[in-house]
This record gives sequence, C-alpha cells and structure tokens, in this order.
Amino acid sequence: MHKFLMSAVVAMVLSGQAVAADAVGQPEATASTWTGGYFGIQAGYGWGNSSYNYNPFDSTTEFDTDGFVGGLTAGYNWQRDQIVLGVEGDLSVANVDGAVLTNTTPCLIPGEACSSELSWFGTARVRAGYEFGNLLPYVTGGLAFGGIKGTADFGACASDPCGYDKTKAGWTLGGGIEWAMNDKLSFKTEYLRIDLGDPGIAPNDSGQFDGSKLTFDTVRLGVNYHF
Repeated sequence: MHKFLMSAVVAMVLSGQAVAADAVGQPEATASTWTGGYFGIQAGYGWGNSSYNYNPFDSTTEFDTDGFVGGLTAGYNWQRDQIVLGVEGDLSVANVDGAVLTNTTPCLIPGEACSSELSWFGTARVRAGYEFGNLLPYVTGGLAFGGIKGTADFGACASDPCGYDKTKAGWTLGGGIEWAMNDKLSFKTEYLRIDLGDPGIAPNDSGQFDGSKLTFDTVRLGVNYHF
C-alpha cells in the first residue's frame, strides 16, 4: 500500500510538471476560462478521530487517525458574469488510520488494538464561486462515500473481535480557492469535512457496544486541465 501511495504522489508531480511545461507561453486566463469541463489530479492529508463505546459502563476509548489521500478529479463549470457554478466528482485512495492499545473497557483485551482505517473515498459535489479574474474562491458540498474498516476487542465478542468492514455514504462540506495559470491549466487548494455516519459494529446484538460517527478532514492540492 505504501509503495502504491508513493507512486501516486510521484505520478502527480510528474504529470503536473509535464502539463505545466506544455502550457508555458500561453496567454493568461480570462473570465471565460471557467466555463467548460476539466479533469485533474489531487493529493493531500487527512485526519480525524475515532472512538469505541461500552454503553453499560459509559466507557469510551478515543484515538486519532491520519494519513495520505490522493486521486483523480473531474468536473464542469458554468459562468454568468462573475458567478461560477459547477459540479465536481473525485475518487481517492487513502491511508487515514490509527490504533490504540489499552487494557480497559471497551478495548478490554491487554495487548490487542482498537483500530480504524479509511482506505478510499469519493465525493460528488456542487460548487459555487465568485470569479476575480484568474482567481476563483468557492464553497462546495454534496455526497461522500468511502471504504472503512475497524476492530474493537471488547472481550465480550467471544473468540473474534467486534468490528466493521464496509462501504458507507454520508455528506461533505468545504471550500477552496483555484488559480488559473492560463486557459488550460489551473491549480487549487481545498478543504473538505466528510461525515460517513455511524459505522455500526458486528456482532452486536445486545447493543452494548458502538462506535462514534466517522468524520474526517482533508486538505488537498490539485492540478486541473481545462478543455
């Protein structure tokens, strides 16, 4: 996984350099640049917080998660005067994970880990921005989904740990700023808050154990090619 993630970063850098080289010498972007389709690459950092709860004793174990995120983006913009509206989707690999070793409820078994991992995620969003020439600050929000996995050795889960391994859907909100180098190439930085809801824990027929909502934040840098 780590080799794959490093390869993704290298590919992003090399692709961005190649496109930038092709764009050198082209005229600066005008307001009309923002209308049209685009695709690109992005990479950054994600972080969050996970917790497991043992409800009968009102006991909670919390721990942090963080790691790399990066992938592909595509979208389309419509501009009227200085208002820019658009739709955008992205799909990313992720290595946002964390674990904690305890010997207290709910992570009861000494030497065993409570863990949480986000291995991939995607979003489908709308964007709304206000154009200042080559600069486009914007807000964005919509649907989010991702692959999540976690374990919690509550001690009451017989020979196997309680946990989850599934795809969940939720919502995302955020904003960013995009700068057009010319009519083909733009660069952006973006923040997203993503909430994938309650993960659910199995086996958990008694309802004694649960996990917190899966929320995490990302900051990403991206390069887009407009056509």
